[in-house]
Amino acid sequence: MNKYILPVLSLATLLFASCSDKFNVAAPYRNITVVNAFLDARDTAHYIRIQKAFLDENKNAINMAKEPDSNFYASLDVSIKRITFDGIEYDSIHLTKVDLNTEGYQKESGVFFNSPNYAYKFKGVLNDNFIYRLIIKNTITGNIDSSETPIINDADTTKYFVDVIRDKNTNRKGFDFASTLPNEYISFGGTYIPAPNFSFQNTSTPAYIVQAIVRFKWNDSDMISLKRDPHEQFADFDLGYTSIVSNQFYYKIPDVNMYAALIQSMKAAPAHTARLIGRCVIYVYMGSQDFNTYRNISLSKGLGLTGNDIQPVFTNIKGANVLGLYTTKGYDSGYVNITKNTIDSLITSPLTASLRIAGASY
Repeated sequence: MNKYILPVLSLATLLFASCSDKFNVAAPYRNITVVNAFLDARDTAHYIRIQKAFLDENKNAINMAKEPDSNFYASLDVSIKRITFDGIEYDSIHLTKVDLNTEGYQKESGVFFNSPNYAYKFKGVLNDNFIYRLIIKNTITGNIDSSETPIINDADTTKYFVDVIRDKNTNRKGFDFASTLPNEYISFGGTYIPAPNFSFQNTSTPAYIVQAIVRFKWNDSDMISLKRDPHEQFADFDLGYTSIVSNQFYYKIPDVNMYAALIQSMKAAPAHTARLIGRCVIYVYMGSQDFNTYRNISLSKGLGLTGNDIQPVFTNIKGANVLGLYTTKGYDSGYVNITKNTIDSLITSPLTASLRIAGASY
């Protein structure tokens, strides 16, 4: 799992208090199913979180948050049917209920209970020639919820190609942002080639949007003892989102933005400290059209206390009293050099003097 494009969806319940005993803050208790999953072709094990939202006028919501029975259904039958692009069912996969704490994904402590931490799991290689139809059946109530997603095949670099990571010549040249003059840029791009005859909800590709992150890395060195701190530090520069058009995407970032990001990330060096810059890491994430819709609606409505809606603003789950996002994602990452020309500029530029960059660590 990673912290950028996923997990994105969360459910927040806002609680309000009133001095009047005539004002009921909650409707009668009812179950609302919340689903959250991003399928990634690089993973060998795949997890789908299915929980209950809780609201009860006769119970304290804080206490309910600590009770697993208030957050999980007692009996669900969860499966995935693989469907061809022309709508024919190929096979069916049964999902097993597991505790994510024992799977290596510990839940953070807080007001909410942290054990058990259930999800539904299946294993195997995801095939981008199929649509993955999720079916959730409550065996007690008989309610059925469902959703569908295609697969972004990030495991195949002939389909998902980021030039600055995968092209050896481009990577060898690295990022050069030595100049702070106007109209000086770094640039990179990539492609995603969908499966032959791809068709899903009137789209021609499962990959719809891209987010890129540059991670700057450095080591501090004591200028008196001449000892280098072995603990590498890092900070991330979010390059933002861009669309995939005709199976291609492209980034063009002004050099001055890279300087500003370094200054903001590293901040002024402590006394008697010099910095050695390491190779940066670039992460490129791909998301689906459903994720893009979720993101755009969230941005337009706003989140948190200033938002217009206290419920998730988008769901692609079909059924009664169900919310969530079931979709696919992909990513690639790799080390990229910063050119010697750029390192020399960072050493001598007045803009970065306070950072006390002394050279590169590679």
